[in-house]
Amino acid sequence: MKRAIILKFIGIIILNFTGIMANSQSKETTGHLFTQMKEMREILHKSPEYSHKEEKTAQILLGYIEPTKPDLLHKNIGGHGIVAGYRGRGDGPSVMFRCEMDAIKTEKGFEHLCGHDGHMSILLGLSQLLSQNREFNGTVWLLFQPAEEIGEGASMMAKELKELGVKFDYAFALHNHPGYPLNSVIIHKGVYAAGSVGMEIRFKGSPSHAAYPEQAISPLNAIIGTADYMKILNSDRDTFKDFILGTVVNITLGEINYGVTPGEGYLRMTLRSFADEDLDKLCSMMERFAKERGAIDKLEVNIAYFDRFPATVNDDKANSMVEAAAKSNGLEIIYAKEPTRGSDDFSFFAFDSISSFFDIGNGTATEDIHRSGYKFSDPIMETALNIYKTMILAHYW
Repeated sequence: MKRAIILKFIGIIILNFTGIMANSQSKETTGHLFTQMKEMREILHKSPEYSHKEEKTAQILLGYIEPTKPDLLHKNIGGHGIVAGYRGRGDGPSVMFRCEMDAIKTEKGFEHLCGHDGHMSILLGLSQLLSQNREFNGTVWLLFQPAEEIGEGASMMAKELKELGVKFDYAFALHNHPGYPLNSVIIHKGVYAAGSVGMEIRFKGSPSHAAYPEQAISPLNAIIGTADYMKILNSDRDTFKDFILGTVVNITLGEINYGVTPGEGYLRMTLRSFADEDLDKLCSMMERFAKERGAIDKLEVNIAYFDRFPATVNDDKANSMVEAAAKSNGLEIIYAKEPTRGSDDFSFFAFDSISSFFDIGNGTATEDIHRSGYKFSDPIMETALNIYKTMILAHYW
């Protein structure tokens, strides 16, 4: 009896020691990988490319991805997009993790002032882990998306992937978020990001000599009146279900010619809302008013739309997986008080998947994204890698 107890005790010690060694090796491996990820990000940071121009970026990514020997690899999807699939040991769902590839335009040219270089490096790190460990169920897809900044890449990729027969049961994405504590995890219940669309209204009349403005059919009053109507709708709390906002981003009236009364002008606005049906209603109301206002001054009115983003809506089940992984890694969880007003075309993947888009705090000392003082915080990459690794290897689905 004593001998059995002693042997059992020795067995427990051995198991505990083995577990400690495994954890130690895992931390050592992750630490080494984190160093590599920082190097990856530095390389990507120095090679920024604008939407639909990410050719060199794709080449850099493939240089890291191809050696990991994914079971499935699709290139040039939706432009320069890449989708790499890794099959696990057991049967299970198709799970996708997405990042963005493009940089933004600035006065200096193109710059990674949104953190997409860091987001790509997170998935590159994950590709290294997946190549070494297939002890998970289903297929894990790593999706590198072009043209996110102009809202075109996801819809193009989704269409082409459907034609290839690639379907995702689950879809996850993250973004760094300046202003929140570093490495905190921000969860949005329901709507993550607003839907939005760019609206261009062209008012066309006829010009005249500047000395005889009464002879012109001028679009000036129609432009001002339509912009003022948008301001009124911004304060309307009864017509719409939830938040809406219209922002004038550009007004063009005639040309720089001091001898001419302009006969043509443009009003350009960004319209956004937390509910897609509200955005549709807002567009209809603005169209109707612009046409009626134009008719008063005998103006021809033409309307065009650009960069349509549907609202991105999270699924509770997918959110719970992110929350559980964050808690497992001892991370602070913050529940967002409202959706972000910005837009993201991840919604095109979320339509047909159980999905969650969450944020990781980038710290409180850096400028917001797209501003010259913005700086991506590298520790986010290790935090994100651990969240994704936990979700995959702990068999959450």
